[in-house]
Amino acid sequence: MRLFDLENGLRRLRALRHNSTRGVDWPALKLLLGVDLPTDYKEFADAYPALEIGGFLRVWSPACGREEEFIEGVHYELEILRELQEDDAAEGCLAYPEHGGLLPWGGSVEGDVFYWRTSHGNPDHWPVVAGGRDGSWWECEAGVLGFLVGMIDGTADRGELAAGILGPDSPVVTLGS
Repeated sequence: MRLFDLENGLRRLRALRHNSTRGVDWPALKLLLGVDLPTDYKEFADAYPALEIGGFLRVWSPACGREEEFIEGVHYELEILRELQEDDAAEGCLAYPEHGGLLPWGGSVEGDVFYWRTSHGNPDHWPVVAGGRDGSWWECEAGVLGFLVGMIDGTADRGELAAGILGPDSPVVTLGS
């Protein structure tokens, strides 16, 4: 799945695209995280800041020159996931950097968190895992862009998320620079 597919599926997105690459320091992020991130996510983040879609779903995106703040947010979510593990509320999911651990990339305004399962050496093969606010967990074999397109067109496994929350005409707002 390519960024073009998301832009075609979410009509209001294209108007928010930066005219040039945003300049995210991917080597610094790789060094700080200890792992590279999937190509489709980097394509998204090079074109868009953090976004909220439909007043519900949020996709995080590192701000140029503030990559460490992005990492702090990731570590915060990983700490919450570790607490869920300790309480046996993570259905066997582990936090990154454990082998196959979950690495967060977004969430919802209602407390759902979206992760990659880092089970493959190649990040482009990481599936998306959703941790629902009610304790449910589900997995989508697609990457970030495939998951987002599927959430918008209704083809992705929504788990506990209500159908019709997102659609092609959902409003899109930026959350940062």
